[in-house]
Amino acid sequence: MKRKQTLNVEYQDLVQQAKSMFNLNQDEMNEIITQVKKFDPKGTGYVGKHEVDDVLRDLKLLDNDKLINKFNEELKIMNAKFLDLKQICDLYCKLKQYQQQLNEEETITQEYIDAFCALGGQLDKSGYVLKSTIIETIQKEFELNFDLDLILGDHGIQLDFDEFCQLFENAGDDAKSLLTSISMSKRNQNDFVVRYKDFEKWEKSVN
Repeated sequence: MKRKQTLNVEYQDLVQQAKSMFNLNQDEMNEIITQVKKFDPKGTGYVGKHEVDDVLRDLKLLDNDKLINKFNEELKIMNAKFLDLKQICDLYCKLKQYQQQLNEEETITQEYIDAFCALGGQLDKSGYVLKSTIIETIQKEFELNFDLDLILGDHGIQLDFDEFCQLFENAGDDAKSLLTSISMSKRNQNDFVVRYKDFEKWEKSVN
């Protein structure tokens, strides 16, 4: 009986240490413990390495190949037959952060696709956008008279998807604001709503 009580106390200490170490909220910690206990019913604080993937899969963190590859990489680094609760929480946090990064990248990619389509490209990223269309769009929305051709660089008269993305990547945050606005207008089928200040820095760069 004393041994069981000791295990419970040690396990609770481990839970609190893991929660504090990885800055997890109580709901997250409860969710992790619920899944871990399926493979550690006695509360030892350890789960076999071949069962950890089931724990994280139930936590919705292994739902694509990129996350699975990331998990396998981290597991290989740990190089342990059994993982304690802290290590599982470490994996949880790393995968959750990576999942968020993938979601953000997917959102950004979709914005580029939407803007590319709105300006004349195709949904499958084929086709081209005319440089003149980009210039006309900016001039129409802002009534700007400076030489936008200087800002658009040495591109030819048309840009494919990769060139289109590179253009806005190189132009910085101000240009990306326009990209977001064009993307949103494409999704909502609305007119462009862009702010003049989004291009103030661009204007200064050529004056």
